[in-house]
Amino acid sequence: METKVAIVSDKPQTTRKRILGIKTTARGQIVFFDSPGVHKPHFQLNQSMMKEVHDSMADADLILYFVPLQDERTDPFMLELLQQAGKPVFLIINKIDLFNKGKILDKISFFKDIFPWKEIVPVSALTGLNLDRLEDLLYLYLPEGEAIFPSEEWTKQSEKFYISELIREKLLRLIRDELPYITAVQIEQIEDKDRLVVVQANIVVESNSQKKILIGKKGTMIREIGQTARQELEDYFSKQVFIELYVKVMPNWRNSPYVIKDIFG
Repeated sequence: METKVAIVSDKPQTTRKRILGIKTTARGQIVFFDSPGVHKPHFQLNQSMMKEVHDSMADADLILYFVPLQDERTDPFMLELLQQAGKPVFLIINKIDLFNKGKILDKISFFKDIFPWKEIVPVSALTGLNLDRLEDLLYLYLPEGEAIFPSEEWTKQSEKFYISELIREKLLRLIRDELPYITAVQIEQIEDKDRLVVVQANIVVESNSQKKILIGKKGTMIREIGQTARQELEDYFSKQVFIELYVKVMPNWRNSPYVIKDIFG
């Protein structure tokens, strides 16, 4: 059974906190860390995100470095971090479903000599193309050992964190420009009333102008964020969900220890 573990968007720095995913099969158990993207921090929020990156690299036996097929750039800062980690690294070239074989071979040729990759694996995360090959290689390279988690577990993130991330995912998809990067979601209450789950949450922004954009004309934007999140949460809980969303202005929250602690726990 496939289960959603982490949110997805087309924006950089979507992931803020290391997310743990567990896959257990007859062949063994693989524990995945989905860490934030590597970047140079300018706020306490970003410093905490980069700590999550370093902690993930330190704990991992193997690192998967994903690049989209259309990306023609190299990141010296990222390559230096990979070198310092001292772990085996796979280069995973994603989105191969969008291009022809020649383009894929050109990409492999472009990247193959810039780092001592243990493997270069072209995949499509969307269609699943070549993911079975990647899984085979993971079992080949990972050390043998006892399972760390019970076979029925698939993540260790809390329900509160999952709900806050799901709301943030809808915000990321609906809001453009820079606003998504300066928003946070705080869950105030989750109340299970037998046939109904009530969720109360604040979306934190830094200014009244940002609050106005987020609410939208006559509340259309905040209502759409709530509706799209509710639909997915009803599948998650298998019951009706009611979401109350409020927008809270907190200047410079990205340097607020209170908000940072709420995000990273």
